[in-house]
Amino acid sequence: MLSPPDTSAPTTDRPLVVITVNGPGEVSSWLLPLATELKRQISDVEICVALMPCVFSTGAELDVIQQLGCVDRVCTVRETLALAVFGKKPPGFRQGARGFVMHLGGEAWISLAVSKWLRLPCHAYVESPFPIQSFFDRIFFTNFHSVPVTKMGSRGSMVGEMMVDASRLRCPERPPRRDGKITIGLYPGSRAVIAKFTLPFLAVVAERIAREREGYDFVIAKADFLSLDFLKSIPSIDDGRPLEATHLRYTEADGTSSLVTDGGLALPIVSPREAVGRIDLAVTIPGTNTAEMASLGIPMVVFVPTWWADIAPLPGLAGHVGRIPLIGKWIKRLGALLYLRNLKFTAHPNRRTNRPVVPEVIGHITSTDVTQAIFGVVDRGLAPLEAELRAIMGEPGA
Repeated sequence: MLSPPDTSAPTTDRPLVVITVNGPGEVSSWLLPLATELKRQISDVEICVALMPCVFSTGAELDVIQQLGCVDRVCTVRETLALAVFGKKPPGFRQGARGFVMHLGGEAWISLAVSKWLRLPCHAYVESPFPIQSFFDRIFFTNFHSVPVTKMGSRGSMVGEMMVDASRLRCPERPPRRDGKITIGLYPGSRAVIAKFTLPFLAVVAERIAREREGYDFVIAKADFLSLDFLKSIPSIDDGRPLEATHLRYTEADGTSSLVTDGGLALPIVSPREAVGRIDLAVTIPGTNTAEMASLGIPMVVFVPTWWADIAPLPGLAGHVGRIPLIGKWIKRLGALLYLRNLKFTAHPNRRTNRPVVPEVIGHITSTDVTQAIFGVVDRGLAPLEAELRAIMGEPGA
């Protein structure tokens, strides 16, 4: 740190909460419900968000956070690092205000450094104990893992899962399922680099289902982090990919945007908020959305194609190694395959229970594999699985 902290008094007496957050999952499932509840309980609170470095970042986090409606200010990753290392405060990040820093994701030491420069207590919301938690003032644990009291420490407490709160914010009440009709939500992910492969594959799955059975509708759940421009000009599938794909054409008619397959099947594009209120079953890659859908009792099939394992982002050092010129791609491909080999489950309800509550289709998969998994879930009956998923995730209130 090159300069002493600014000791000038804050320009306002408004309470200040600075939230550090990294990837799209933390933004949509932790930041949103926390900031919403803070605004509800403390009407004059000022909420500032500091973006953290993250290999899972889509690049759209800044824009998405600015549109949430419950955040007053947000600073870029570069500004966060400048604050953590040099004490250079972005506008609105007041020193010595009434409030605290809340760590929701990223490197914990960065959150601690931000709190020291701002002279604020530092809290954290995490799934499991971490090495430097003794430096934090309070630690709030989700109920994802059973954490012994000895591991929590005197400053730790179990508060529950904010992903449940996030899901209820988006969909307070799901309408009853329509008899004789099943709507499937297609979730290609929040990153364009992944969706360019998963979306044309999901379209093939939808075409196959439509050919083999009647009574199915489909919608594409477009993540807030995936731009509409990407869908309007989705990359060509003629790139030698081994994963099945169909060409997709963007259309707009009667106020509805859709992607149309080669076979003429129209797939309406909706927001995640609208999707969870309409669908009876989801087909998705792994992610935070598997927890939120489970909270609402939405059955799902999770798929992970491993043809090109180096494409997917990996946590920690492995994600950064992949950027090394020439050899990084191959190191990351090997790391991704080893990571998947040692990962027993990817869907959130499966990970919580350590058993296959919902199907996971992983490997060099085909549209037939995913279609058969979908039919298996439907044929066993959706209602019992809906109730089981809600019970696994628990009640809101974290």
